[in-house]
Amino acid sequence: MKKPVKTFPKTIVTVLILIVILIVVVNLYGDLGVKWGIETAGKKTLNVGVKVEKARLGILSGTLGMENLVIDNPKEYQNPHLLELDSGKIQVNIGSLLSDVVKIKEIKLDGVNVTLEQKDVRGNNIQDILKNIPAAQTQPSGKKLHIEILEISNINVKVKLLPIPGRADTLTLPLDNITMTNLGEDNKLDTAQLVSKILVAITTGIAKEGAGVLPDDVIGPLNTSLKQLEQLSQSLLKGSDDFGNEVKDIAEGIKDLIKPKKE
Repeated sequence: MKKPVKTFPKTIVTVLILIVILIVVVNLYGDLGVKWGIETAGKKTLNVGVKVEKARLGILSGTLGMENLVIDNPKEYQNPHLLELDSGKIQVNIGSLLSDVVKIKEIKLDGVNVTLEQKDVRGNNIQDILKNIPAAQTQPSGKKLHIEILEISNINVKVKLLPIPGRADTLTLPLDNITMTNLGEDNKLDTAQLVSKILVAITTGIAKEGAGVLPDDVIGPLNTSLKQLEQLSQSLLKGSDDFGNEVKDIAEGIKDLIKPKKE
């Protein structure tokens, strides 16, 4: 009688080979996937172009990194870009990437340069971008995010004012660092909504730090847009609890999510 063939060791070898192939493939093509995901979610949420020059996925270290992210201005503005980010680093639980909920320990965004450009006395580019946010907030799609801490540092705002004789038409406004914690605990935060939260947080910082510094025709429209987001959330709460709560979460950036940190 022939002895049974021992296939167990061969099975282990096969699994190990597949794991090695998977790691190689992820390292070769994972960066493109990360880049595509960021750009797609950003464009979907803000309705303007979003580009990332470099994206890196460290599958073994559980890190995601990106460099030189750019958010375009709406077409009617002179400056080509609304926001430029120097670098971003994300520490993620690798095992959670295969689940429905991605667990992120921290996100650090450093070197955020924003250009706030006036269109007329009643509007500006950030206000126009904020108008796109409510329409984008449908039911979360794709994977949900749990984020323990999100930090935004080195935020600088260049304000392009309408040309008025006797007044400088360009001002600079540094913002305090922004920290948000425990995002997505309700399992309703996706990548698109995270983009919204970050933009609302920065806009709220501009409205806060710009009070008494920037002209009323700049601060007024920003505050109006933020209040409209909050009012919209209250209105939607009367109809659809899920949808209303999602927009309310974004509006919370006006009150509770921003904790300035003095350097």
